Amino acid sequence: MLLRAENINISFRTPLGIARVVENMSFKLDRGESLAIVGESGSGKTSVLKTILGVLPPNALVSGKLLFEGRNILGNKKELIKLRGTKIAYIPQEPMVAFNPFYSIKEHFIDKLLLTGEEKIGLLKYYNTRRKAPKDIVDRILEILTRVKVPDPKRVLESYPIQLSGGMLQRVLIGLAVATNPSLLLADEPTTALDVVTQKEILDLLKSLQETLKLSIIYVTHDLGVAKMISDRTIVMYAGHVVEKGATDEVLTEPLHPYTKGLVDAIPKLVGGELKGMEGELVDYINPPPGCRFHPRCPHATEKCKHEKPPEINMGNGRVVSCWLYA
Repeated sequence: MLLRAENINISFRTPLGIARVVENMSFKLDRGESLAIVGESGSGKTSVLKTILGVLPPNALVSGKLLFEGRNILGNKKELIKLRGTKIAYIPQEPMVAFNPFYSIKEHFIDKLLLTGEEKIGLLKYYNTRRKAPKDIVDRILEILTRVKVPDPKRVLESYPIQLSGGMLQRVLIGLAVATNPSLLLADEPTTALDVVTQKEILDLLKSLQETLKLSIIYVTHDLGVAKMISDRTIVMYAGHVVEKGATDEVLTEPLHPYTKGLVDAIPKLVGGELKGMEGELVDYINPPPGCRFHPRCPHATEKCKHEKPPEINMGNGRVVSCWLYA
């Protein structure tokens, strides 16, 4: 077991009150396994990744346990600084804005390879570290860029972010993430804003790196097609609650929860037919509805759904659903 989350709760202080964004979330991730967390925008997916990284804003309130290699890292600032960027790596959304535009790709890699894991870096230490960079560091960077299938890596190495396409920058981001040989890779919407051909290339690259480097990966995505292509298991989140989880093929082929069914039905079909959607909007996190948070949008809601939160029901073979229809 590489990572285990136990009863994670994430809230934020706001001028209007406490926004309860994630409630009682638990999951586990084995070594070499891939996990997708899917749901609409605003369902709390990215907050889960930021909790693992320890980079939530100061107004965040977090409780629960987050065990990485058996050690609880939740709130352990010194431990997180050592792990972040080394054993735990991150691929952010939107590659076009993820880089410092004043630094070349080479400078980004030099900082990643030499300064990751440092708690405090003053200007003097920063420039001295760069000045004493190993002579073979450029060769190491070129090797990483080649590993992530960047064409013409020598040209890319000397380029600035504005000179590269979105797909190329996404490959560079993946290269930066795997440069320190991490155990866990967190990918936040890794194919956002890319065309479908580039999306497939990026996903194939991540799958290849997972097998080659024995990576465990958590993908955050709202695209069920991406989840089906890349993940072994899937967690479906609605408004901060886990509504269903299990093997990806089972969850997306035979969904149990009405929300998961709604997501699957909303996928456009190439063969035509009526496009189905879900009426309503995400809940107000400051004043969420009682009971099941999905009940205002659920076609099967009963009086019990409106007043009592459904328990997690084990359906066997690792399949779990939170819905009174199965209680």
